[in-house]
Amino acid sequence: MIKNNPVTRFLLLPLSLVLLELGSHYLLFTEITADAWMSVLAALALGSVLNLLISFLPKTLGRIVMGFLLFAIGAYYAAMMVYYEIFQSFFLWSTIGLAGDVTAFWREALGGIKENLHMIIFAMIPFLLFIILFRKNDFKSGWKARIITLLIGAMSAGYLTWTLVKPDYFNLLARMQEDATSTYHQFGIITSSFNDVYQTIYGVPEEKEAPEDIDVNLTGKMDIGLSEPKVILKNALDIDFETMIAKEKNSTVKAMHEYFASRPATSQNDYTGYFEGKNLIFLSLEGFSYKAVSPELTPTLYKMMTQGFHFTNFYDSLWGGSTATGEYSNMTGNFYTSATCLKKSANTFTYSALGNLFAREGYKTLAYHNGTYTYYGRDKSHPNFGYEKYKAVGNGLKLEHSSWPNSDYEMAVATVDDFINIKEPWHVYYMTISGHTRYTFTGNVMARRHKKEVSHLKASDDVKAYIATEIEVENMLKYLCEKLEAAGKLDDTVFAMCCDHYPYGLPDAPLAELYDLPQEHIRGNIELYHNAFILYCSSMKEPVIVDTPCSSIDMVPTLANLFGCTYDSRFISGTDIFAPEENICIINTLNSHGGSWNWKTTQGSYHTVSKKFIPAETCTLTADEQKAYVSRINSAISKLKKNSYGILDNDYYSHVFNKDGTPKYPLK
Repeated sequence: MIKNNPVTRFLLLPLSLVLLELGSHYLLFTEITADAWMSVLAALALGSVLNLLISFLPKTLGRIVMGFLLFAIGAYYAAMMVYYEIFQSFFLWSTIGLAGDVTAFWREALGGIKENLHMIIFAMIPFLLFIILFRKNDFKSGWKARIITLLIGAMSAGYLTWTLVKPDYFNLLARMQEDATSTYHQFGIITSSFNDVYQTIYGVPEEKEAPEDIDVNLTGKMDIGLSEPKVILKNALDIDFETMIAKEKNSTVKAMHEYFASRPATSQNDYTGYFEGKNLIFLSLEGFSYKAVSPELTPTLYKMMTQGFHFTNFYDSLWGGSTATGEYSNMTGNFYTSATCLKKSANTFTYSALGNLFAREGYKTLAYHNGTYTYYGRDKSHPNFGYEKYKAVGNGLKLEHSSWPNSDYEMAVATVDDFINIKEPWHVYYMTISGHTRYTFTGNVMARRHKKEVSHLKASDDVKAYIATEIEVENMLKYLCEKLEAAGKLDDTVFAMCCDHYPYGLPDAPLAELYDLPQEHIRGNIELYHNAFILYCSSMKEPVIVDTPCSSIDMVPTLANLFGCTYDSRFISGTDIFAPEENICIINTLNSHGGSWNWKTTQGSYHTVSKKFIPAETCTLTADEQKAYVSRINSAISKLKKNSYGILDNDYYSHVFNKDGTPKYPLK
């Protein structure tokens, strides 16, 4: 037992928090950055305030409160670190409404605790030291000590606050909901956690305006074998923007009207209506990577990826919020940065959702998921996305076996008869689950089911287990193709699919092995997010190679154009990949080394962390023009972000369109 002294009386809490701040930063990011002094100030400020409060308590109660605080703080740091290691993102309090669904991940939680036990032990060091050395100490202080403590806390908090209001720091804090990792990396757990709570209660503060657009022409796309149309028509509706803007009383919505009025509509092209009248099966593939595809193990997937439209420059940007935001971007062509997006969308008009787009064209629309039907609020969002019927586990989907994860193949078997004999065109949506982490033969039933099929691979067990889970997707697609061919409908059915996110459940070493990338800072390597947008129909006579940079938000407008849907392209964040107008491929890594809002166009790519522009071989810009071009694209992305969020936050589509998709203010 250590006797009472100023260190234990005044500094135990502040020094414990300093230790936890710096230690957790190193354990999570393998470095202590130059800005770590901000974490130290936050620790001193919070620790001093708590010490001051404890100093007024009776001796016994003070000891109890001190022990409780050290335990609770350690548990919080442990939970944050383990959560990050499992999901490669930080927990945000804005997602607390989804807490009822967390029990579905108890296996991942147990695995994460086991694999990161060292982090938990580290986080509890201050509490353990208190129990062993300081539990009988007196933490009650006199007025002089209290004044000193107050000065330390006030000076630390004041200087930290003065620093954080500077534009660069303020804007990074304001963007926390879209990129929590960068915020935690920059400011540490204390500041970021308080900022998260503040934004959850009071909303996200406005960032400082991005620079005005610089007049640099966006040049055309790479040649993908399309001829210039003789008459250029636009995928746009006749909307009276002037009247709509003049009548709008809500200033935020009015600003959005002005923004969308300024966006150019995409041009129709040689692929407009290419698949008109055909059926569509769209799949959001859980944790899918094109690196798992091979002619030997997944011949159907391989054929679809290489013999249809082959997108060689596709990236699966992370938006935050794991599967929910990935699925939201896949289904709507817009992006959002919180897992609440699906639940929130249930209370809005989702004009651009695939189900609504195709329902307006007279299609029968159905959606399926072989996970719990209420998870992420899909029971509310998916019907609102335009699907007449949504079936999932617990809501009409009967699978042969119940396992973790469930079988994609069995989902296909249980659902195909719902739509295969429908006479009118139909659109079916699947959210798969067989590819869900954890990727081990003991922790994943689908991996264990296909263990023999991957046993010959020269790869680690983690990589083998991951590839084994994707064989379930192969079996699902093979079965659907066989049933459609037997019904004479295969040539009339288009398959479109993309992941919700890369397989982040793989540890760094197996990820590097799978992707053949350097292991160091691999989650910040932009090429980790290179993936496949699979778009295939057996009636295609030959494959079409598409080199245009594109991402998940581009799929909805591309499909709308291919199927000849009537829609207004100005109101969808993504861009028709085949349109001659240049689109911006956004690549978020949500990692401090890779950064967010990186982008790629036919002119080149830009990395927000290094602030470097790398010209593409097709770049037509001079060195002076490149600087202006980068400024213009960054400004365009800044505005796109604000308005893509606004579509959901402000139920924006209900201000523009009637429920049947027609404009509320048509041109007369």
